[in-house]
Amino acid sequence: MNQPLSPDVLRQAAEWLVHLDHHADAATEQAFNAWLASDPRHPQGIARLQGHLAPLTQAPARAALRRTRQPRTNVIKPLALALLLGLAAVPAYQYGERGYLVADLSTDRGQWRQELLADGSALQLEGDSAVDLRLDADQRRVRLLHGEILVNVAKDAQRPFYVDTPQGSIRALGTRFIVELSNGATQVKMLESSTLIDSAGQTLTLGPGQSVRFDARGPGTVANIDPVALQQAWNHHQLLANDQPLAEVLERLARHRPGLLSFNPQALQGLRVTVLLPADDSDRALRLLARTLPIEVRTYTPWLTRVSLKKPKEE
Repeated sequence: MNQPLSPDVLRQAAEWLVHLDHHADAATEQAFNAWLASDPRHPQGIARLQGHLAPLTQAPARAALRRTRQPRTNVIKPLALALLLGLAAVPAYQYGERGYLVADLSTDRGQWRQELLADGSALQLEGDSAVDLRLDADQRRVRLLHGEILVNVAKDAQRPFYVDTPQGSIRALGTRFIVELSNGATQVKMLESSTLIDSAGQTLTLGPGQSVRFDARGPGTVANIDPVALQQAWNHHQLLANDQPLAEVLERLARHRPGLLSFNPQALQGLRVTVLLPADDSDRALRLLARTLPIEVRTYTPWLTRVSLKKPKEE
């Protein structure tokens, strides 16, 4: 039985296909074969990109994959063709894999949504986000499946309000806060009042103007934020980062861009940014980042953009 595929595996598969298209040599193919063999999900990722092809193109694409298991250099163009034809379906696959198709509320990439819940609370979803809802006589629960939400909680003395993520739960003790789920961790940013966080057997009360990230190990260090600036950025569909790793900023930006925004988090590990980016114009946002950072942005198709470290000039 096939294992679940993460967006990271699909991103690596896409990067390999583009890399093969530009480096048709035996060493590259050998490295590609080693990558395929290193994890059973890797050939599944390649096959997944090809599996969404129209029936007339599936046979040549699969044949191209089979040929990568032998030391040949004429597989490059068929693989690139498979990528170009198959990437358009990747977002749809990711929605199905994460359960978006049955989520109570969800947004597409680049879409913003505001919903008034039955209890009077307001829920805003950023791009590529999804939640399940449970509002009954005893409690109110929002389960964040992916992405980022802004919650404005209506007062109800009888029913507590929770936001649940795979890493823990957040009980609202007041009104407005932001919750983001990304890369196996949850980030909470308090705009107003406070919340009680329960994660890995640890509890933490988070006050206004504070933020914390928690994962399977529990809450991390509490940091100070500017709630007014965050609220304004959200209102104007902007992404605000304050000394944040570039990889995390790109991950957020990817929720507002069709197709795949491809990058290697390890390669970009040393880069941190303080920036305000237009979420509704991801092309402009990437240009702004490229002007101030040692990175290059390459768009291969409308469905694949790659960000990488800029190579030093040869003397």
